[in-house]
Amino acid sequence: MLKLPNDELSYWKNSVSGPSYEQIQEDLSVDVVIVGGGITGLTAAHLLKQSGQKVAVLEKNTIGSGTSSKTTGKVTSQHGLTYTDLSKHHGKKTARIYGEANQTALERIEQLIHKEKIDCDWQRDDNFVFTADPQQLAKFKKEAALAAGLGLPASFETRLTLPFKVKGAVKFANQAKFHIQKYMQGLAAAVNGQGSYVFERSNAVGMRDGTPGKVRTKHADVIAKDIIIASKIPAFPLIARGAYAALEYPHTSYIVAAPLEKSLTGMYISPDEDHYSILPVEMGAERLLLIGGQNHIPGLGSPTRRHQQLADYAEKHFGAKSISYRWKGMDYLAYDDIPLIGKLYPWSSHMYVATGFKKWGLSTSMVAGTILHDLITKQANPWAPVFNSMRLKPVMSIPRVIAKELTK
Repeated sequence: MLKLPNDELSYWKNSVSGPSYEQIQEDLSVDVVIVGGGITGLTAAHLLKQSGQKVAVLEKNTIGSGTSSKTTGKVTSQHGLTYTDLSKHHGKKTARIYGEANQTALERIEQLIHKEKIDCDWQRDDNFVFTADPQQLAKFKKEAALAAGLGLPASFETRLTLPFKVKGAVKFANQAKFHIQKYMQGLAAAVNGQGSYVFERSNAVGMRDGTPGKVRTKHADVIAKDIIIASKIPAFPLIARGAYAALEYPHTSYIVAAPLEKSLTGMYISPDEDHYSILPVEMGAERLLLIGGQNHIPGLGSPTRRHQQLADYAEKHFGAKSISYRWKGMDYLAYDDIPLIGKLYPWSSHMYVATGFKKWGLSTSMVAGTILHDLITKQANPWAPVFNSMRLKPVMSIPRVIAKELTK
């Protein structure tokens, strides 16, 4: 049994240091204020600044210190076997738009990286959802055919480079991975300056919709035409916390990182009970293997025991000899499996939200940033109706989700 590190530390957050940003001290007026300095808030801020908007990002801790730094690092439009479920519950048109949005987001992230010259170890690689269960092959073949028919780079494969037997997999070709913390640091640097701002240690303690709107912090107020809340479930106004609890639910997941003993290509995840998310990380001098999974509703089970199961998996299947990092993160999932992006409330005039990314926030951050940019700048967006935060489907899907969780 491999010994776990005493402390929970994210590899992404603790493998690189970056510049710090000032705490807001004086009242400020901008076009858009964004609450949350993770990948979604920074992406929206960057896109809006590029359109001539003056923006201010308020991060309660430090840039990228929240959910974004707890990721596996995969940038992909393949979110498990999602397209079969989306087609079944929402129709093929919705599934197509969902896939188009996330595949386009991947390409736009790459374009942004090149444009801003962000050194974040961007690498293209194939992504696989695999199974070792022969009884699941029909489901996997159906997903591959459906996704390909929706215009996605999908195929069914039986030969993988994993060091254990696999019966089949759905492959999405030419997806990507990167160092999320380096990327967020690059975004923050691009946002800050020329009349736009990034503030750390600047927790929002209240906000008001209106013309203009206002966000209060302990030390200063920010006046803005529009407000974006990009901080998991909205904390303010208080009514939002209760309202969004009826639209989405939390999930905790775990990751361990071990020195990579042998080179491995591809990125992997499996719905099988005895398999997990697998990501080889070879970035500069770092050679690590990230194993993620053990997902559950918060409050159930021991984090140490769950990390140990992932460590045992790394040792059994990949010959891991030690564990360098372990961490956990909490994400929110919309009850109907589609992120919530748009107005905070039906009656909101200038307050927007992005939440419920179901653990695929790297690609969805660009989807959200694009939709929010277009809503604020009054541009039509073909993806917006599918991700509309005011749709009724999440509430209608609660019984199905509860039944699924109870059978795990």
